[in-house]
Amino acid sequence: MSSVSASSATVKNGEIVTSASQDSLSKVNEKSNSGMDKDAFLQLLVAQMKYQDPLEPTSNTEYISQYAQFSQVEALNNMSTTMELSRYSTYVGKEVILESTDGSGKSTQTRGFVDYVTFEEGKAYLSIEGNLYKASDIVSVISSEFSTAEDIAKQFAQTIKDLPAIDQITIENNGNTITNLLNLYNSIGDYEKSFIDDDDVAKMNLYVAKLNDLLIAAANAAAKEEENTNSSEETAETAEETAETTGAAEAVSDENA
Repeated sequence: MSSVSASSATVKNGEIVTSASQDSLSKVNEKSNSGMDKDAFLQLLVAQMKYQDPLEPTSNTEYISQYAQFSQVEALNNMSTTMELSRYSTYVGKEVILESTDGSGKSTQTRGFVDYVTFEEGKAYLSIEGNLYKASDIVSVISSEFSTAEDIAKQFAQTIKDLPAIDQITIENNGNTITNLLNLYNSIGDYEKSFIDDDDVAKMNLYVAKLNDLLIAAANAAAKEEENTNSSEETAETAEETAETTGAAEAVSDENA
């Protein structure tokens, strides 16, 4: 059985300041140490035998009955401990949120992935980032779907935040980012979309609309330039053909002369 030890304490103004998790562990250990266990039962049994009335001693049958009752209780406790270990072992590798209370009554939430589960005095503790917390402090277990949707929403919000003002975007500098953002939004389901802030979605739509305007303007400019180029080429060809015709007419005129 692994023993639970306090994490390194912080000294402030000459006094040791404990964390919420340390205070929680301390309270549980104090409560566990003051409870009835196997040793306490045996001590009571020995005391009963020592101070019994010699004229009316307790019968062997009664001792056996008491011990049998204790054995049943101990077996139930061991079963409960095993079931509790099995239950909390399912949290290993999962992300959880715990809420601990320190000595001053201040509540602190801790979020992280469970590395392993250990037991002390019949109580389960979860190891998160090297610190031990009471398993009973769990207030939420985060599913992988929830965590993924939350990460997508954070990525979406950060991308929107990193974009320049709408009137300052360009196709070259921001076109791919806006397109990828739109593709990301269209590729996720309604559950993931529910995590994204409505204001961020509205901003994305404005950026997409602005990018479309820039693309249309660029396409029109390219078409106009191509049209001008074709017109210039046609003008040049016409001039060349005119020159050739004029040259041929002059040659005929010279021959006739």
